[in-house]
Amino acid sequence: MWFIIDDQMADDRRIRRLPLATVGLWVKLCVIHSKGISMQAKDPAAYPGYFDKLDLKDAGGTMKQLQQLIDSGLMEPHDGGWRPVYAEGICREPRVLTEEQREARRKAGSKGGRRKAANQKAKQTSGDLPENSQANGEQNGSETGSKPSSKLLGDSQAKTWHKTDTDTDIPSPTPPASISKQTDTPDAGFDRFAEAYPGSVGARKTATEARSLYAAIAGNPVELTRLQTALRRYKRAVNDGQIRSGHIPRLNTWLRDQWETWAPEPITPTRQHKHTWNCEHVHQLMDPHEDEYDHSGSLREGNPSKWYLACQACADELNQETSKEKQ
Repeated sequence: MWFIIDDQMADDRRIRRLPLATVGLWVKLCVIHSKGISMQAKDPAAYPGYFDKLDLKDAGGTMKQLQQLIDSGLMEPHDGGWRPVYAEGICREPRVLTEEQREARRKAGSKGGRRKAANQKAKQTSGDLPENSQANGEQNGSETGSKPSSKLLGDSQAKTWHKTDTDTDIPSPTPPASISKQTDTPDAGFDRFAEAYPGSVGARKTATEARSLYAAIAGNPVELTRLQTALRRYKRAVNDGQIRSGHIPRLNTWLRDQWETWAPEPITPTRQHKHTWNCEHVHQLMDPHEDEYDHSGSLREGNPSKWYLACQACADELNQETSKEKQ
């Protein structure tokens, strides 16, 4: 018996609200219960139909974690113990085979084994045909004369020896033409994107517009990353019930008007600071030595003060250090 987890389980809000350790405990308890149900089908006394505190302890769980699963609707009390609740989009109830179904499977397996043995025997029989053909050729040759007999024998041996004699006589097979791996294309990217979108793509006209809008966005790798993040956020909002299914627009409308509201803010490159004679970094270095310099002079008249010149020299040195660090 298999315990089957739905491939959309990770997107369900009940799972996402649980700690990771609690989700792991849920999987182990479901497996314990599934195995018990399988044993119960063969021997009703082997499993009571629920797990108890001892099973919880063996799985490495605590009552606090179990209560989290109960509050999320993934577990329920049953006859003094607990059992899983199988929910749509999370997991499926294990299917127990009846004795008739097991017998039918055993018969099918036995029939398949007999068919396989017969096929192998047929292959072995067909492999002996060249030898029989050679024997028949020798017998026919003896009736028609010695020269034709030797010729037929030589042809028969030539056909047989290239298979059994030496490796040098075995013709090397022609290798199949290599199938080059297809590179990802914008159309393929759009197809995957449209498949993941929780709404519809629409008819040919709207699909064409959606494809064009996607191509314009995907041309910029940074914008494509924002678009993919926006889709994940939008799908999560739909799964959580924040957006009703009747309010989901077609893909072209979402790409044209709404996707940026779900995307993270674009990262703008920070402008590098350029040090000047009056910036705070220069003041931190020069202010303790301000009294050591003469402040008389005028920059407008082309006669800057010694204080200004010293601050500007400090700014130039800081800018040079910054450029060296970048290199």
